Amino acid sequence: MPKLRLIVASGTGQRRLLEETVKECEKKGYVQGGRQEGGEWSSLLADNLSGGLFDENRLIIVESAALLGPMPENCGAMVERESDTIILLVYDADPSKLFPKEVFQKCEVLKAEEYPRWPRERQNWVSALAQKMNVTIDRDAVAMLVELLEDPEEIRGQLLSLLMLSRQGGVTKEDVEELCLDDGSRNLLKLLDSLCNGDGVTAVRSLREIAKHGDLFPLLSALHNRMRLAAYAAAYPHNGAAFAKALGARDYAWRMAGQAARKYGPQALSDFVKGLILINVEEKSGRGAGWFSLELLILELTSPAR
Repeated sequence: MPKLRLIVASGTGQRRLLEETVKECEKKGYVQGGRQEGGEWSSLLADNLSGGLFDENRLIIVESAALLGPMPENCGAMVERESDTIILLVYDADPSKLFPKEVFQKCEVLKAEEYPRWPRERQNWVSALAQKMNVTIDRDAVAMLVELLEDPEEIRGQLLSLLMLSRQGGVTKEDVEELCLDDGSRNLLKLLDSLCNGDGVTAVRSLREIAKHGDLFPLLSALHNRMRLAAYAAAYPHNGAAFAKALGARDYAWRMAGQAARKYGPQALSDFVKGLILINVEEKSGRGAGWFSLELLILELTSPAR
């Protein structure tokens, strides 16, 4: 009688978990004896009550297993905790209610690893994953990945891409920028970070690159989000983290905002944020000077004469 192994995951995480599980079974001597989508419980279990003559360890894969529906009570007797035959059932969501309680207790359940909610925990998760994948990556590069990507499977894929660099001395923040961003996103990040670092030349150069193909309003929003954080950090040096949490700021953005706070101080940052709001209002009313106004505002903030 077969053993049931359940994969519970969605999207790319489901595909990866399925591939890894199949490879693990094959290494242990299991041979694929069939692959199907959905089906009927009675025939699925009855057809796999025992292995074949030459393939005692068999693996049956059932994708879209939710199509099987709830398992009938009378099928539970055909399921074992351990068996030479494994039926691998793939679900998108928790299937526990589809099984009689005593049958579900016999099942082995494999779930995709959950991605932590908070930025610092996510960085620890990515660092641990990188170590497991033998990717040497520094702290800023990890923070950048967490800042840029929400999907843990996408992070896993990017770490695979960065693996070769890690063998040549380790992955840096600059490597992540270069390999994980398109030109528009890379210029936006350079603009935000150079502004926080007080590098007006790089900020203006990045602004002009964005202006060639970009839209002013999304850029104003991105600048406002980052520099508003910096203004709070400068105005409330002992309580700024509370604003960061309230605004849902990620760890990397908050760290760069703190750098800007130390660089410019509360008054200059307050004036800059007000300037962004004014440009936004003037553009929407048709009275603004567009990109030129924003370039002047950046130069005013980063100018050594300020």
